[in-house]
Amino acid sequence: MSQNEISRRGALKCLGMLAATAAGREFLASWLPTTAIHADGHHHLVTIQDAAAPDAPYTPHFFNPEEFETVKLLTEMILPTDDQPGAKEAKVADYIDFVVFSAEELEPSLQRAWTDGLVLLERESKKQLGKAFRDASEADRVTLLTEMSLPERDPEAPHEGYEFFRLVKEMTVEGFYTSKLGLLDVLNYQGMNYFSEFPGCTHPEHQS
Repeated sequence: MSQNEISRRGALKCLGMLAATAAGREFLASWLPTTAIHADGHHHLVTIQDAAAPDAPYTPHFFNPEEFETVKLLTEMILPTDDQPGAKEAKVADYIDFVVFSAEELEPSLQRAWTDGLVLLERESKKQLGKAFRDASEADRVTLLTEMSLPERDPEAPHEGYEFFRLVKEMTVEGFYTSKLGLLDVLNYQGMNYFSEFPGCTHPEHQS
């Protein structure tokens, strides 16, 4: 299975979970603004009709302004903009804030993981760089995050911040491939399509 197919399946699973709640459907209306979400028992089908997203400013629900700025910086470091759009254009930080805010009832441990992780990040930043993470230079931020991610490359080199780094990375990737840019523009998802009739096998040797 290709990486794109794995990302596609993960994104669709996440969309279906969001479609299961009223708050999730409201968020999807802004995340994929003209998405038609059909809920039928335990099955939630998401059919993307159009992808014209409004440019309305997002107000964080969980993170305070300083934390939200840090979250934006982290996501943009994980998926920077290059020849394709990245986390900034996809507004992945908005997605993370909404998911973490919504986790209060179903998965409160997610909120604790983000709160504790940001505290740890700021502690390390002030210890090593003498300033808040968001105030550090880009090079210093990269150095600090690279240190936190070291166990990913060397399992024998543990780091206290690795679990938080992994959480940031996983949710950034998830958020990107759940966005209009990631799901439609990058993965080229076309919605729940179907054949009006089954064309059958076209091999000559199988024709009767």
